[in-house]
Amino acid sequence: MKTRRCSRCGKGLSPGVLVYVVQVRVFADFDGILLEPSKEINREIEDLLQEIEHSNPEELEKEVYEEYTLLLCKSCRDLFVEETRPPREGPFQIRRDPDPVFH
Repeated sequence: MKTRRCSRCGKGLSPGVLVYVVQVRVFADFDGILLEPSKEINREIEDLLQEIEHSNPEELEKEVYEEYTLLLCKSCRDLFVEETRPPREGPFQIRRDPDPVFH
């Protein structure tokens, strides 16, 4: 059996030891507001299409959606939770369960 390792610190995770699975999904959101284009609309579209043509498709996809899974040991799990826990107060509410359908 292949030895599993902590995704954060690299420590070997022995069989039967408690391991934590973190599933991360990061996706773009749309707030419903479209800004007025700074140039004439056809020129704006042409510029955008040219930018897309010269971009890496994988990088463009990551700007919209990315997901990955981490295996963590107990100490790295504790650090991960502490570092990513949202603040109690902030400029916006973080929803626990985002809509299953993207807008």
